[in-house]
Amino acid sequence: MSVIDIKTKAEFDELVKKTPYVALQAHAVWCGPCKAISPFFTKFAASLSVPEKYAFARFDTDEVPDLAFELGVRSIPAFFFFEKGDKAADMTGPKPPALQKAIEDLSTKAKAGGDAVSSSALNNTSTSAAAAPAEAASSADSSASHL
Repeated sequence: MSVIDIKTKAEFDELVKKTPYVALQAHAVWCGPCKAISPFFTKFAASLSVPEKYAFARFDTDEVPDLAFELGVRSIPAFFFFEKGDKAADMTGPKPPALQKAIEDLSTKAKAGGDAVSSSALNNTSTSAAAAPAEAASSADSSASHL
């Protein structure tokens, strides 16, 4: 199954209403890290989606700003994982291993009918964009300049 391109908030609302498990990527066409992680997300969608149960979708934060606002997107790429219409977990940054784990955990749950993985296991994938190495280095550089 391919990744669904969400063009409106209403499309997203319909998807999470009809699909029990959804992995969602927030991105923008100008975002380099988004371009770097997108092939991983697409690969995981092809191998781990479950028709009618587990869908993969993405949206451009510039094209669907109301959805970005609703989800609280503050940096991209950002990933959101939904279970039965509710946001179960999220993560930011281009981190293929963490993304793979979150996606595989939700896939296992979808294939098992919803009982295999606790949402607390998924919540452990939540990370702050500030933890990204490049941003941390940038922070350290600017802190040093204030000394």
